[in-house]
Amino acid sequence: MRWRGKRGERASIPTASMADIAFLLIIFFMVTTIFRAEKGIKIELPYAMKTERLPKRDVSRIWVSQRGEMSIDDKFVSLSEIAAIMSNKAIDNPDMITQIKTDRRAKYGDVAYILEELKKARALRVSLATKEEE
Repeated sequence: MRWRGKRGERASIPTASMADIAFLLIIFFMVTTIFRAEKGIKIELPYAMKTERLPKRDVSRIWVSQRGEMSIDDKFVSLSEIAAIMSNKAIDNPDMITQIKTDRRAKYGDVAYILEELKKARALRVSLATKEEE
């Protein structure tokens, strides 16, 4: 003899407040999420007559301070490490643009050395960051 369950009763999940819960979760995540801003080195960019914005993607940034401190994507590096780091980045992402953000009082020799290291690393898409004159 087969057993037959009760026909009139079904298990159900109350879904009346699902939308409220979803919106509360969205608001919670929006309020608690911290967006990481690029820090870099504190520099004062040189002025230019006209500037163009770079895309947000596929950009690697090198900062050079007035005192000669260098940073690649928020990590301090020495001059001798630049070619190796940028070579790996160029291999991983062939469309990468290297943006050099240099303090306007930095030594030109540092910038020239970085450009030579980028040639060695085959990272040939280079942009020099400037601030537009007011």
